[in-house]
Amino acid sequence: CCIDCANFRSCFTIKEVIELIDVFFSATKKALGNITATYDTVWPTAVGLWNLRCLVNGVRKEYPTITEAELAAKFSLGSGIHGVNYKRAFGEHTWEQQQEKFAWILLNSTIPIFEEWLEELKRDYFHDMNIKHLQFPKKVKDEIDRLKKNPSTVLSNSFHSTYLGKRERCYSKIVALMHCYRVFKEARNCYMHNGSKADTKLTNAYAEYSPFATPEALDVSEVPEFPAPVLGEEIRLSLRGVVGFSYILIKILVSLDTELLCTANAEGEFISRYKEKHTLLRALKPDADKAKQQVSQYVRQCGFPTPLAVDDLILFLLSHHLVSR
Repeated sequence: CCIDCANFRSCFTIKEVIELIDVFFSATKKALGNITATYDTVWPTAVGLWNLRCLVNGVRKEYPTITEAELAAKFSLGSGIHGVNYKRAFGEHTWEQQQEKFAWILLNSTIPIFEEWLEELKRDYFHDMNIKHLQFPKKVKDEIDRLKKNPSTVLSNSFHSTYLGKRERCYSKIVALMHCYRVFKEARNCYMHNGSKADTKLTNAYAEYSPFATPEALDVSEVPEFPAPVLGEEIRLSLRGVVGFSYILIKILVSLDTELLCTANAEGEFISRYKEKHTLLRALKPDADKAKQQVSQYVRQCGFPTPLAVDDLILFLLSHHLVSR
């Protein structure tokens, strides 16, 4: 199933878009991989449900008196799954209603991916990171600015502009993107804790998001679908909207990834991956140009792009005893 083509400017699935994205942190690579894995599970399940729906309703149309036991014997045999109520599942619920159920499954799977990404970065490198601030539109930039007050000149000069020019980066839109995130996050909170009924946090988040819900503000061709919530009433969620939100989440992940690499904390990621790849201490060639080529190769072997500030990076590697002269 293809994600709305308008959002991607060409016919790409979530998986295909993620495969085109390059990021700095291993945690970000894992988060993007988890989004792919979620869709790899949900899409076949949805297609399977659609086909089962067609088969069951076809049988019931031709054989109206068929019993639940007979339906189970025909469709459940060998699956190891018992207790399916076929008449209720496919007679009392429309395909649109079942798509909405899948939308909630997707939302409840994607929000934790972002939360775990923040937890992993905090645990491994950014021990003073305020995770809560990075989930609110009014605080996200202040928190990034605070973390960048402890900068890494060598990583910034070597990689930032390269990653900045890659797919889906739009840190300048991060406030709008986080307003969108907040709406879907509050919707999930309502699903988990308020019986899927809209509370004041959701309605307030939606009101604050509304001015940003434009293609220009979010840097998309189609704004993720989300019907206006009504306080105390059940939230209406669409599969199309959650797929669009997944794209917003991808943009948030890669945009924050590119800014966080400019911090001194990110040097831990670089050093860790360098040591993992290069277990032996390598001696630099005496010729300066050949030494630069050598270091550029070592860096690419770690999964990073070709560094722009090679001289600075050589000094960094020498100071951390990662290469020798």
